[in-house]
Amino acid sequence: MVMPIVNVSAKILLFATLRDKYGVRELEVKCDGTVRNLLENAAKTLNKGFLARIYDISRNKVREDIIFTINGRNIKDIKGEIGIKDGDRVAIFPPLAGG
Repeated sequence: MVMPIVNVSAKILLFATLRDKYGVRELEVKCDGTVRNLLENAAKTLNKGFLARIYDISRNKVREDIIFTINGRNIKDIKGEIGIKDGDRVAIFPPLAGG
C-alpha cells in the first residue's frame, strides 16, 4: 500500500548569522510532514548549502550545534518522532559562540 504524501505548509524563521547568510527572515515552505523534507524544500529556495548547514544527512537529524524549535519548543526536548504540521513555525538559530 502506498502512503499518501502529506502536504503541509510551515513557516521557517532564520536568526542571526543564518538570516544574514541567506538574506531572508522567514519563508513559507511546503513539505511532506518530515523535518528533513522541510529543510530539503527550503534549500531549493535558499541554496544547496543550507541543508548541509542545518541537517546531518548521515544521522538523519538536525545537527547537534543548531538550535531548532517547532512552535517555540526545542526539538531536543521532544520525545519520539518529530513531525511538521500545517501552520507550524520553525525557528532555526545558528550555533552560539562566545565566552
